[in-house]
Amino acid sequence: MKQEQTLSPFRRNGILLTLLLSSFITAMSTTVTGNMIPNLMVYFSVSSSAAQWLTSGATLLSGIIIPITAVMMKRMPNKLYYLLAMSLFTIGSLGACVATDFPVLLCSRLIQALGCGMLLSFSQIVILTIYPREKHGVMMAAYSMAATVSSTVGPTYAGLLMDSVGWRGVFVSLLIIGALLIVCGIVFMCNVTPQQPAFLPIGSVALSSAGFAFFIIGLNNMKAGAFHLKSGGVMLLGLCALVAFSVFQLRARQPMLNLRVFQYPQFRLGVFFTICFYLISMGNAVILPILAKIICGFSDTSYGLATVVGALISVFATLFAGKIYDKVGIRPMSFVTVAAYAAYSVLGVFSHEGISIVYIGWMSALQSVAMAAMISPTTTIALSGLPQQDRVDGSAVFNTLRQIASSLASTTAVLLFALLGDDLPAIHGVYLYFGAITLLIAFLSFFVLPHISRANSR
Repeated sequence: MKQEQTLSPFRRNGILLTLLLSSFITAMSTTVTGNMIPNLMVYFSVSSSAAQWLTSGATLLSGIIIPITAVMMKRMPNKLYYLLAMSLFTIGSLGACVATDFPVLLCSRLIQALGCGMLLSFSQIVILTIYPREKHGVMMAAYSMAATVSSTVGPTYAGLLMDSVGWRGVFVSLLIIGALLIVCGIVFMCNVTPQQPAFLPIGSVALSSAGFAFFIIGLNNMKAGAFHLKSGGVMLLGLCALVAFSVFQLRARQPMLNLRVFQYPQFRLGVFFTICFYLISMGNAVILPILAKIICGFSDTSYGLATVVGALISVFATLFAGKIYDKVGIRPMSFVTVAAYAAYSVLGVFSHEGISIVYIGWMSALQSVAMAAMISPTTTIALSGLPQQDRVDGSAVFNTLRQIASSLASTTAVLLFALLGDDLPAIHGVYLYFGAITLLIAFLSFFVLPHISRANSR
């Protein structure tokens, strides 16, 4: 008998609400530190390159763990799995609350990220299991909004709290919410998917983890020079590990990540689009607070209020993006994204110490419009371009690369800022970089996307 028939409406809706809130708060936690970076640089006397690891390290780890969670979900009862994930998140929040030095805070953030990564695919699978097929579209739209919008809301949430309760207060709030969600899990969660034997390929896990970690660590150390051992050498080591991982996955009968999904052009295009969006949007989550608070001298509350409009736009645009996509297709929406990102980049390039907080608000709003208009449609075209039997594998690859792109984004943006001088001209250089990515998005939208659409319609 199917789970949607055996669960009462009260229990089913309780599970849904618990998972949506958990996905939102854990995903939001990966970006709250973007707004804290200027404060934490002063408090712990660390550089911007070191402080950004609080964001990039968390997103990197949550991406690395996604393939591992596929095995854990098969072997562990759903309720135990959920409680473990939320317990890790809550323990990490507690550690961040009481951290007295930067390494302790970073370790606490990584523990938080484990909980976030564990919930990314788990929530989708459980929601699809407990609801009938005819409700899958609505349920996934609700989940996508919770998981995607949270990255925009995170810096705003932190900004509104920090002036009144400080950066520790932000983690205290996450600790309280995490504890409440554990109680909700105890009350509502139950086992809805069967347990089955599953094998964890330790070699593949080690190669993928080392590859992504070494590459981003090397990139972060690039200030030492491209040919320095701790930068270029570490990046090369990471690339070699990733190449070896890819070869093993392509040859394996049951790969940890099925990389054969990249043979489908529509999936490749969706992945490239998403990486570009995250390079700008997650880079913005780190750079815009530096511009507003260090260069222009605005308070945490002022910055938080300025970005509220962008956060609200992101919520409502994400809600309606799917319906608009169904009516007009993806090309008109890509025009909106390119125009919004272009305007956002221009505002960044022409920013100066005397800009108003409204100027910052416009930048946040434009970035939110650009991201919200295309992130859901590109996910749709990526996964709909795969055969039915490959969509689960495609989703795992897509979610992993999305988290890795988030980590790469903040690392790259802060690296450019540091290399260019840690000042206003350096900010302008970062926004020129965002403009270059916008040109790539425009090329993909106006030349590659129509070609693939025509090929699929034949």
